[in-house]
Amino acid sequence: MSGNDHPLLAGLLTGGLIVAYDGLAHYVSAVPDAAPWAALVTLLPAVAFGLALLFKHYGWLPATLGGLLVVGLALQLWPLLRDNLTWLYLAQYLSTNIALGLYFGRSLGAGQTPVCTTFAAMSHPSLSPTLQRYTRRVTQAWTLFFFASAAISVLLYFLAPAEVWSLFSNILYLPSLALMFLVEGLMRRRALPPEDRQGVLASIRAYQASTRRNSAQPR
Repeated sequence: MSGNDHPLLAGLLTGGLIVAYDGLAHYVSAVPDAAPWAALVTLLPAVAFGLALLFKHYGWLPATLGGLLVVGLALQLWPLLRDNLTWLYLAQYLSTNIALGLYFGRSLGAGQTPVCTTFAAMSHPSLSPTLQRYTRRVTQAWTLFFFASAAISVLLYFLAPAEVWSLFSNILYLPSLALMFLVEGLMRRRALPPEDRQGVLASIRAYQASTRRNSAQPR
């Protein structure tokens, strides 16, 4: 197995886990008598992420204490959590999309560099005015996408059956992201000259290279 295979396998594994999680979350949200173990499993990624952050910033002891606290709270609050898991999924969906919307949207303010312009600068020695205008519009499009996704999810949660809301928020979210990337790629080919075009994979590689260079610099 070559060294280039490892990122691909890691990406496939990560994608598979995300798809499995979304499918399980849809099952728990849409099926009234979903198995309790399924409901528990859907909460594990968020808990694991939080504990990993604790470990990264504060070490083993706080992470262990945090884990014990989570277990204790889960045992005490499990009946309440089990009956209101869709609220947790809604909060997770909204917090993710609103945070991303703010991340992209704030970069459009006066004196700020749009997020997509920053990414483009990692792989282009200089940015043409056309590319700067285009990346600003793409940043605006992603801002609208994330805020619109959050708004639609809220409307469906309160106005549509649970199955419809869950289908949109859990099953269709990743395909909608993929569609956004596809449409943006097609627009890039129409709006930019060949020397200004930069594919998604090339942008990711440039970002990873920039991150490695920054981490290698002495502090």
